Amino acid sequence: MRDFRRSGPSILMRLTDYEATLLESLVEQLAGLLEGEGEQPAEDDSFARWQAELSGSDLLDQSDPVIGRLFPDAYAGDAHASEEFRRLTQARQRGDRLGQAEVVLSALRDSDAGKHPVQVRVIELDTWLKTLTALRLSLAVRLGIETPADADELDSLPEDDPRSYIYRVYEWIAYLSENLLGLR
Repeated sequence: MRDFRRSGPSILMRLTDYEATLLESLVEQLAGLLEGEGEQPAEDDSFARWQAELSGSDLLDQSDPVIGRLFPDAYAGDAHASEEFRRLTQARQRGDRLGQAEVVLSALRDSDAGKHPVQVRVIELDTWLKTLTALRLSLAVRLGIETPADADELDSLPEDDPRSYIYRVYEWIAYLSENLLGLR
């Protein structure tokens, strides 16, 4: 990571080739998880979207703890109400998250693997922050971070522990978010 700076309506973020490739890969993996197994109706086909939402046929696998974290129950203690809420809202939420991921991927791809600064349009900053937050939530679930003590434990792991690397990525994404917020 080299620097962040504001340039008119954009924030220019200099990433190394490794960082740009890593972030692109993480966002692609998030998008893949959100796409799930089912076929998504075309965004411009309102009837197909409505039909899929009402049938509940395109719901994500709630047994995956990452999906559970990204789309938590709306009504604690009422599984039926939560499932009904999910059936009516998840397609839209999922579509929004996929669209946000695509905005981030587009900017990362335009940087040509870090050869050029990543241009984050200020008007799309919330989109970037939502995607980075979804990545951090996903990594936190996979790492088992539920409390500050869990994070402290991971921070003290030896470098040869594979979780140590993933935790460093988790922290690096926080660094990206903080720097982008600082230039808002």
